[in-house]
Amino acid sequence: MKRTPFDLLVVFLAIIPLHFASSKTLPSSSSTKCHEQERSALLEFKQSFFHVKSSLLHYDQMPYDQTPYGQTKLESLKLAWLTIKHVSEFEQSFFHAKSSFLLPCDKTKLESWKLEDRDCCDWKGVDCDERTGYVTGLDLNRSCLFGPINSKASLFRLTHLQSLNLAWNDFNYSQIPSAIGDLVELMSLNLSWSSFGGQIPSQVLKLTNLTSLDLSWNDRLELRNPSMEKMVQFLTKLEHLDVSSLNVSAPVPDAVANLSSLTSLILYNCYLQGTFPTTIFELPRLQLLHLGDNPELAGHLPEFHLGSPIKSLSLPWTNFSGSIPSSIGNLTQLTMLNFQHNKLSGEIPASLGNLIQLSYLDLGMNLLSGEIPASLSNLTNLTALYLRENQLTGQIPAEITGLTQLIDLDLSHNRLTGSIPENISNLESLDYLNLQSNNLNGTLRLDVILKLQHLDILQLSSNEFSSTIEPGMNTGLPNLSVLGLASSNLSELPIFLSYQSRLEWLDLSQNRIYGRTPPWFLNVSMSQLQFLNLSSNSITSFTALNWSNLETLDLRFNNIQGLIPLPPKSIRSYLVSNNNLYGEISLEMCRLSSIRILDLSKNKLSGVIPPCLSNLSDSLRVLSLNSNDLYGRFPQLRNKIYWLTMIDVSDNQLQGLLPRGLANCSYLEFLNIGNNQIVDTFPSWMDSLPYLKVLILHSNRFHGAIGEPEAHDKFPNLRIVDLSMNNFSGRLPSGYFDMWSAMKVHTADDAHYYGTDASDALYVYSSGEKMYDYSMKIINKGILLEYKRILAYLNVIDLSSNNFIGEIPNSVGSLTELQMLNLSNNALTGSIPLSLANLTKLESLDLSSNKLSGMIPPALAQLNFLAFFNVSDNHLSGPIPQVNQFHTFENDSFGGNLGLCGVPLTKKCGNHVEAPPPPPPPSGALAEKLDWKIVLMGFGSGLVIGAVMGLNTASTIERWFLRFYRGWQRRRMHQIRFV
Repeated sequence: MKRTPFDLLVVFLAIIPLHFASSKTLPSSSSTKCHEQERSALLEFKQSFFHVKSSLLHYDQMPYDQTPYGQTKLESLKLAWLTIKHVSEFEQSFFHAKSSFLLPCDKTKLESWKLEDRDCCDWKGVDCDERTGYVTGLDLNRSCLFGPINSKASLFRLTHLQSLNLAWNDFNYSQIPSAIGDLVELMSLNLSWSSFGGQIPSQVLKLTNLTSLDLSWNDRLELRNPSMEKMVQFLTKLEHLDVSSLNVSAPVPDAVANLSSLTSLILYNCYLQGTFPTTIFELPRLQLLHLGDNPELAGHLPEFHLGSPIKSLSLPWTNFSGSIPSSIGNLTQLTMLNFQHNKLSGEIPASLGNLIQLSYLDLGMNLLSGEIPASLSNLTNLTALYLRENQLTGQIPAEITGLTQLIDLDLSHNRLTGSIPENISNLESLDYLNLQSNNLNGTLRLDVILKLQHLDILQLSSNEFSSTIEPGMNTGLPNLSVLGLASSNLSELPIFLSYQSRLEWLDLSQNRIYGRTPPWFLNVSMSQLQFLNLSSNSITSFTALNWSNLETLDLRFNNIQGLIPLPPKSIRSYLVSNNNLYGEISLEMCRLSSIRILDLSKNKLSGVIPPCLSNLSDSLRVLSLNSNDLYGRFPQLRNKIYWLTMIDVSDNQLQGLLPRGLANCSYLEFLNIGNNQIVDTFPSWMDSLPYLKVLILHSNRFHGAIGEPEAHDKFPNLRIVDLSMNNFSGRLPSGYFDMWSAMKVHTADDAHYYGTDASDALYVYSSGEKMYDYSMKIINKGILLEYKRILAYLNVIDLSSNNFIGEIPNSVGSLTELQMLNLSNNALTGSIPLSLANLTKLESLDLSSNKLSGMIPPALAQLNFLAFFNVSDNHLSGPIPQVNQFHTFENDSFGGNLGLCGVPLTKKCGNHVEAPPPPPPPSGALAEKLDWKIVLMGFGSGLVIGAVMGLNTASTIERWFLRFYRGWQRRRMHQIRFV
């Protein structure tokens, strides 16, 4: 079996318990005889829990619960390894380890426990005291144990146990038995990765001799009663504590700083809160501190004292702020430093150059500014340097090319200028180079960079290079797996690609590549290629490819003409919008059984939507066919379950009714049928869709009244509703206003864009792009705008240009997060409700062309965000408010109201004159002529705009693992498929 970086990681994690929870007793000798009652207890335990037929747990079968920042356990494993890898004793134990490179269920231990063998001290995993014969150590790590465990288990009759390791088994989410407290001589307890659940029993507090406690990676286990504070008050002899992935949901207690013997503290992904006590950094024996993936844990870095024993300091994905103190240079034993994804600011201290033992440094995803200090040049042991996603300026220091052991170098997403150092080829061990999204300029010398023979990933996209020079030789080049040259001023496809047989990911988007794709490119042997992005070029012709592993093909924003190029059947994301494709959608598209994102929008496609597309219900998530010339009916959806999250067929010529099968699209978030010829009534039959956020039906022939909802939980997540330019009649849907709760409450996770996560489509190396964004066109502030990205906190109601009558209901005032409200071009009567003053987030309010009467409520002047206000062509009277935002509105906002007075109108408010009565409503033939198309003419001349938007100096094993660390996202996509 081929050994992968992840397989090596599994071995590391399997050995961690052996390192930290090893028994301190001497190994048993052949002369030792165990006690019969303990022998019987061991055999009984084996019979109860040992299942030889248990399947081996391979890494792609591991659970992948999401953490608060969307990380998976795969990354958690990565971080766990990185936390530990620099402890030299542990490294030595790994390099001498032997393993099958699975996550093995090792049945050999318990198979050695035989009834006829009288001396249990000779059994594998069992240690006995030579003098007394009592069992003092039991290591059943990865021993195929399965099933719930309770206090009656014979294990707890082994009362002389000093070391117990049950890690990497499956106890079926049962609680840790309270009888654990009977093993009062325990010094080491390891229950990690064993599927325990519930609350940790208080009897654990009796184990006052514990020096090592590992309860990590039992996701359903809670450390709340007793709390962590109570635990550390009782277990005062602890040297190693790991409660990673447990539900703590509390601050880190100050009492941890009293554990004077503590050498390692791992609190990864524990839902920690509050502020981390800085006194813990000062523990006299602390060598390893890992607090990663606790986004609600705040803190700042202390002043570090000379002589600190800390070797590994890891705080990724927490909420630490402030600067990195220059005293960090006092941590002279430090081998690993990881501050990724915090809010650290200020400059990178030059004192980091004092940490000459440092081999791993990650300061990425912070707010660091200034230049990269030249004192990085002192870190000659550095194998990984990550400074991505900061605000660093200046040039890449030439001294960096002296770090000859570097395997990973990531300076992406900063503001670096100048050219790539000429001596970059000195980094002979370099495996991963990422400089994308900076302001680097000058000539891009690919021939120099490609001298790096070990290079595996090269990402240079989105800089300001003036030109590129192709390498003088096309042989002897590194065989890359990832290449990013987007926005690199290329005018043609680089010829050296013909020698790249290992490419998995290729991004040449946003260049000047023009014309037909050359024949050599189509014949390149890229059997491994999974991602290809050629978008935003000037390609005119593209031939279908036979690359059997291709999952993502992005050809958007080119000039490709002709019929739709057919992608390979392996495709998962196929994006060809904004081209000049014509003809019908081929039935061959229905054979793409793995397709998740299909975007054929903004072309010249004609014909009907193939009904067989509805057969792709097991895979299809996004269907975007908008802005073509498609006609006929939308295909019937006859299956019971669909995974569609987005449907956009707007701006076509579709007819007939909406397919009732849309009600089966339980995960639907976005539906845009706008600007077609659909004749139907309001789709109240869709109101139970739990995730629907955007519903756009504008410019069709919907008709009839919108009835009151039959229940109180309809359209619960709706945020954008556009029913404009139809023939709806009757009163406004006040009942729906009452229950559109998503428009009433602001939630913390609203600061993102609507879209589908495309990380599984291998966008993970793109220039910050990991999403397929939804887009739309709506009227905002009187102008038709195209939103190329839609913020999740945007709340819009547009019911304009219909035949609604009656008063504006007070219930609309309950939608306190509403930002745009357009009720214009209807036949609404009555006064403007005072409740509109509750809409404190409102930016645009259009009530024009109705029959509203009375005064403009003065309270509306308190709407401080209001940038557009139009009440023209009504029957309003009285003074116009003269404060705040109302100073900014022009005459057109109030015209056609004979009874209004005050600035900006010329009519003064001295002698108030009642407005004349409204004219009678049209009737007969005149009313019939007032079709929705006439209303549409009022917007025909509106402005339409696009807006808003080296191998000889570093071990092979370390190189393998760093490749895993960088590429965990794309590899997990081969391991996890959306069910």
